[in-house]
Formats: sequence, C-alpha cells, structure tokens
Amino acid sequence: MHKPTLILFCLGALAPAAELPKLDESRLKSAVTRAMTPLEKQSPVFVKTGGCNSCHNQDLPTVAQAIARERGIPAGGPIELFPGNEDPELNLEHSGAGGAGGWGYTLLREAARKRPLDSWTDSIVEHVLAAQDDNGGWKSTSTRQPLTTGAHYETGFGVFILERYARGGNRQRAAVQVSRAVAWLKENAPASNQDSAFQTLGLVWGKAERAAIHRAAAALQARQREDGGWSQLPSLASDAYATGQALYALALSGTPASDPVYRRGLNYLLRTQAGDGTWLVKARSKPVQPYFDAGFPYGHDQWISAAGTSWAVMAISMAVKPPEKLAAARDR
Repeated sequence: MHKPTLILFCLGALAPAAELPKLDESRLKSAVTRAMTPLEKQSPVFVKTGGCNSCHNQDLPTVAQAIARERGIPAGGPIELFPGNEDPELNLEHSGAGGAGGWGYTLLREAARKRPLDSWTDSIVEHVLAAQDDNGGWKSTSTRQPLTTGAHYETGFGVFILERYARGGNRQRAAVQVSRAVAWLKENAPASNQDSAFQTLGLVWGKAERAAIHRAAAALQARQREDGGWSQLPSLASDAYATGQALYALALSGTPASDPVYRRGLNYLLRTQAGDGTWLVKARSKPVQPYFDAGFPYGHDQWISAAGTSWAVMAISMAVKPPEKLAAARDR
C-alpha cells in the first residue's frame, strides 16, 4: 500500500508569508519529475486494456507533461495515446461527448501537443456551438464526480474550445457565444471547488475584464483550508485534485507563485506527495466502465489519483520559471 509521507505540524491558522519555508526550484522540479514517472508508466497499460483515451490517465497527464517541459523540467517519455480517437470522421452523435465538457480535456490535451486546427477540431467546434444553452452556459451532462460534472466545468471548457479552435466562418459566431458564456460565468456563483476553478479558467480563456477575473480568483483563494490545500467539497478533506486544480487556475489568472496563498498550496502538495511521486485521491463516483489495474498506485482509487497527480504536477510546474530560451520561443 502506498501512503503519503506526511510532515505533521500544527498550523492553527493560516501562517503569514514570513513563516512559510522557502520553496527552491530544485525541490519543485524534483517533485514533478518523480510524479511523471508513474504517470508515464501507466499510460500504455491503460490504452491497451481500456481501448480509449481517458481524461484521467491520458489527457491530464499529457497536459501536465507539456507544462513541465515548457519549464525545462525532465518529465519522462511521451504519454501513450489511443490512435482511434484521431479519426476526423468521428461520429459526434455517438461519441458520448455530451455538451462542451466532454471534449474539454481532449482539446486541452491537443492544445498542449500543439495540434493545428483541422477538420476534426472543426467538427468538435460545430458540436459545441450547437450545444450551448439559451442562457449562455452549457449544461452539465455527466454524473462522474468530480472529473466531468458541473455547469461551470462545461461552460469553462466551452469557452476554451471556441476561443482556441473556432476558425473561418465559425469565428464570428464563436465570439458571440463566448461573450454570452463569459456573462454566464460572472453571474452564476460556484458551489464546488471545481465550479470555482472553472469559473476562473473560463473567464481567463474568454478574455474577461481583469476585475471579473480578480473577483473569481479571490473567491477561489478564499476556499483554501488551514492546511494549505483545497477540498473538492466543503464536507471533504483537502486533496491533490482540488489543490492542484485551484493553483493551476490561480496561476493562469495571474497569481504569482510568490503569493502566500500559492506558496501554502505548494507546501501542502509537497508534504503530502508519496514516496513514489504520486498523490492519493479518494474516488467518489460510480464507475462508468469496469475497473482494471493500469499500474498506477491505490487500487480502485488509482484513476482519480492519476488525475489528481496530474493537476498537482501542473500547479507545481507553473511555479517554476521557464528557461529563457524556452520562454522566448513560446512568446514568439
């Protein structure tokens, strides 16, 4: 059994910035490299046994790896993907993709891989355009907690897909729908940590005004627990899934890694990382496919733990300054 190695201490209240230990980049990089090893190892097993790409074992690990590499962090070999999902003639009506969120992790992965716009992404854009609700959001079409649930998750990814992949004749229509989605995100209060994270992400992706992004980020910061982490729901303990997701959203909103809130979150992740580089996240959704062992730790909790480990890697990597030559290439 894999158990996180904990350094126990009493916070009492959130520690002021002066009391936080200094976070050196070598420690952050080491944490990322150790986490990517088990994520890479499980990917071909999941593809061979599951016969598909999953958001938890393929998409999020691929994004995590790409962010790490952008910051010059050794992140292992490529995450293996199932080739059948690349078919440009993919039948969207029978894909199980639902609204916008069903394609969100997939296209976040493809954006990380620098995939160009093509007929396949055009088909997904058409699907997402047609699925927007009259109120400007996208309805939640899944009960798989926490990965694919919530109207904020759906709407945030709807904004991302249309902003990143709409082209040609769809561009003007997409701009109108993104504007309506941004208004929906500003008007609808989040109920869960994922709601709050995707409210912030959607406003960033939709290029909302800074004041709106700041309000959403401040509300997300306010969800931080005394232990420095975030929890998926108020009734649950902090975990790497919620903490990594929150920190990644805060990083994209402009919150620097030097901010006390971000530093507390990083400290939470570093002290709860297991010796093998992973983080345990407890599953709480009903299975949508038969369980099998993909080689990641934690038994029946392994798939959501792979997702949580990926979010943690993304959050930690965002705190590492990219090498100058990589930053210059990215900004060109």
